[in-house]
Amino acid sequence: MRKILFILLLLVFSLGSVYAADLSFGGGVALSRTKSGGYGEFGATLYKNNNFEMRNYLSIDGYGNNNTSFNIGYLGFTEKLTFGMSSAQLENNIFVLPYGFIAGNFSLVGAKGNNLGDEPFYYEVYAGLGADLYSGKNVSIFVEAGGGYESFTSRLPGYDVLGAGFARINVGIRGFVRK
Repeated sequence: MRKILFILLLLVFSLGSVYAADLSFGGGVALSRTKSGGYGEFGATLYKNNNFEMRNYLSIDGYGNNNTSFNIGYLGFTEKLTFGMSSAQLENNIFVLPYGFIAGNFSLVGAKGNNLGDEPFYYEVYAGLGADLYSGKNVSIFVEAGGGYESFTSRLPGYDVLGAGFARINVGIRGFVRK
């Protein structure tokens, strides 16, 4: 577990040194059919011109299961790729920048009969649409809606559901570091 966290922190800091001209830090809350919780994220611009921007976000997530009869805790790591209107449009007094996204998550699972870090693990892939609503050049509130597929690598003890589709809503705030 320590090695995984160390590698993720090393990756975040190495991305930060490469993309130091256009970074973001933030966090949000997420609500889906099966779980809810929060996350902190780090983002960097991969490609940008006057009309189009592609960003990469890495996040550390903490979720709890919405099913009160079976308590599950998740500690996850998410990779999200967004593509949409460029932040260069902020110069044109456009303060709502829409985007699409694709994401994947891998999580450690803790539940009755299953210690955090033991198998099974949880994973999900999802996609959707979002928008950054800027309250200045360097701070935005974001709203995202989408859906995808979630599953465990094997069955949890006493939990019958293995995989299913889901809908998800994310809301949060981002601070941007720009040139």
